[in-house]
Amino acid sequence: MSFQLLRPILCLIFFTPKTTNANFLTSKFKADLETGYLCPDNDKLEVPIRLFRIDRFNRTHRAISIDFTFAKPLDETAEGAIFVEKYTEGDWKMLPSLTWQKDPCNSIGMRYGRESMIRTGKALGWKNPDKCPIPAGNYSMIRHPFITYYDTPFWPGRFRVQMVMRRIATKRKIFCTMTIMNFVETVN
Repeated sequence: MSFQLLRPILCLIFFTPKTTNANFLTSKFKADLETGYLCPDNDKLEVPIRLFRIDRFNRTHRAISIDFTFAKPLDETAEGAIFVEKYTEGDWKMLPSLTWQKDPCNSIGMRYGRESMIRTGKALGWKNPDKCPIPAGNYSMIRHPFITYYDTPFWPGRFRVQMVMRRIATKRKIFCTMTIMNFVETVN
């Protein structure tokens, strides 16, 4: 849900031997989180997400609205993954992504986006937003503002990011959202 969660993907892409060279990270890009929507199979989730949308707040901020339930705690019995696709040649092409990680609260959220996780947890009303696991319960935030423009080295274009969590034992999805990010080169 946050740019902070993309850090592990960006690290994989940027720091593999084939992509690191003197000219690779010289351009600056603005990353804009354009929109968010539910995965097509939302009705098949353990508890379907009732609302997920991203609205424009002003030029540099958007507002996120989300309403969902975790029937069980998000703990070591769950795993999470982030899949990234780039829009090219009229279709979405899969990029190397963050594959299934056990205990996504600790292994993804608190490791790569701790500040963002805590801020989001407070907005959602988690009892201890700085600790995992995330307890079972109903969570909601309506029109919560957040910054959408980030200066980052990357490639230009539109990217679709899918964040998925599922139970390890059953492989049943418990959370799935998709966002569209647009990376535009800044001109100095």
